[in-house]
Amino acid sequence: MNKMSSLGISTVIATVGMVVFLVVGFVAGYYISMGQPSGSSQAFPEDSAWRSASIKLSGSTTVLPIGNGSAIAFMNKYNATTVTVSGGGTGVGYSNILDKQVDIGMASREPKQTEIENAKSKGVALWLYPIALDGVCVVVNPSVANTSFPLNLTLQEIGKIYAGMYTYWDEVKTGLPHQQIFTVVREPGSGTRGTFEEFTMTPWKYNVTTAANTRQSNPEVKTTVENTQYSIGYVGFGFHVSPNLHTVAVAKDNLSQYIIPSTSNIASRTYPMSRYLYFVTGSRSISGSLTARFIDFVLSPEGQQIVESTGFLKLPETP
Repeated sequence: MNKMSSLGISTVIATVGMVVFLVVGFVAGYYISMGQPSGSSQAFPEDSAWRSASIKLSGSTTVLPIGNGSAIAFMNKYNATTVTVSGGGTGVGYSNILDKQVDIGMASREPKQTEIENAKSKGVALWLYPIALDGVCVVVNPSVANTSFPLNLTLQEIGKIYAGMYTYWDEVKTGLPHQQIFTVVREPGSGTRGTFEEFTMTPWKYNVTTAANTRQSNPEVKTTVENTQYSIGYVGFGFHVSPNLHTVAVAKDNLSQYIIPSTSNIASRTYPMSRYLYFVTGSRSISGSLTARFIDFVLSPEGQQIVESTGFLKLPETP
């Protein structure tokens, strides 16, 4: 029996429109669900009250461009609505949903056990809506590697860098510069950091070195690595393309193929650090509410085009 089953989680997989799956789980006596809004419809009746309503979103800086782009398009289409979007990180998104400060949280990971327990104590049912696919990309400054001299790393090698077990680049690979490694990490609570550590640190019980340099968002990590020689960082797929960055090819282990985080590799889940991105609500969104209509919009063909235009991958369509 796997870990989830031993916790009493039951999982039901279904394909509904462009939503990839529906999961109804029971964790420590509390429900966490994934799926479509209640009464999902693309018709958007003209006489619905949602047309003059307002909602707030907050959370993951990875999901932020999707939230912003979708909000602008939605308000242009339905100009009496107000959709306010802010960042803060995945942890903030969950916290704000649990405290009922926003209508939709943005998350680049599933909730932690502590967040599940907090939801239970506050009587909040967390509903997760997959809205896009993403990959956590490891990037280095061109002073470390470039297209002529690419860098390939296993998940464990990346973990050792971030644990401080390597301090100079030529300790990682022969031929790399004899220069001290400048590691850049996201802040605690970041969904990108959580996903990164799940793949590169947790399997070997590594801890991030205290010498790591913390940044508060994907753009900050990107800018720091671009401008700092001999640096390494990690960002969401939508942030990794830059002439001032080199993207690392990653392998699960020494026996596996090194994979670049391309659109096709993430869509096929062959890239080792692929993930879903989510909208989160504190209950199943009510049919006819602006929250449900906005989630419907992001899951619609128009919304999924916005997902792609912001550098992420749309959800796989039903076969």
